[in-house]
Amino acid sequence: MLIDCSALDGECGFLAANLYAKSVFGEDALVNVSIEKQANSKITGFIRIRSKTQGIALSLGDKNHSSNRREAVE
Repeated sequence: MLIDCSALDGECGFLAANLYAKSVFGEDALVNVSIEKQANSKITGFIRIRSKTQGIALSLGDKNHSSNRREAVE
């Protein structure tokens, strides 16, 4: 973690993170995550996947979509 955990204490309604991954095939991917806690305690946000190749971006997007759909059903 690049930030001191004490900085996360208190009220904060949003979080943003950049994640990097490399596939077993050597493809690079960058994922930008941004979430916000609404006044009604609902959490909303965006995920943006960037990659030079379309394959890994589509694969990560499909995994995210199926994970979100499964959680919505439960």
